[in-house]
Amino acid sequence: MANLESEKKFLFYVGIKALIIKDKKILLLSSGKEELSSTMRKQIFWDLPGGKMETGEQVEETLMREVSEELGVSKHDLKITKLFDISVSNFKISHGQRIPLILVTYICKLKKPEKKFKLTNEHAQYEWVGVKNAATKLSTKFNKSFTKKLLEFL
Repeated sequence: MANLESEKKFLFYVGIKALIIKDKKILLLSSGKEELSSTMRKQIFWDLPGGKMETGEQVEETLMREVSEELGVSKHDLKITKLFDISVSNFKISHGQRIPLILVTYICKLKKPEKKFKLTNEHAQYEWVGVKNAATKLSTKFNKSFTKKLLEFL
């Protein structure tokens, strides 16, 4: 039987992200006070809507719950199109611990993309940006394979 210390080496979080597209632009969120605190970062960074899976949740449930919470939209307003990427985050510390974060990203659309979003303390602002700008802004959190794939996407 493995001891608890060796099991800790294999722990990871799974983050489910929404690559929301409108008119060839991608929705990005900038970090707010809560997000900066939980990642122990001092500088603002950009991210996609989404968050960590909770025990017993299905992938689609996580994505719809997180997008609904972070943007203030109905869960039913999100249409998940297809899987885009699975990669490991560049962030080394999450919620005060050194645990890898696997990011699973889906291409999505909002049924009402013109709606104003109600952001939580997790995020300070949102922007619809072109692919090149998105790849640059996301390079802090997402690894090179993700940003390269993003540049080839649209």
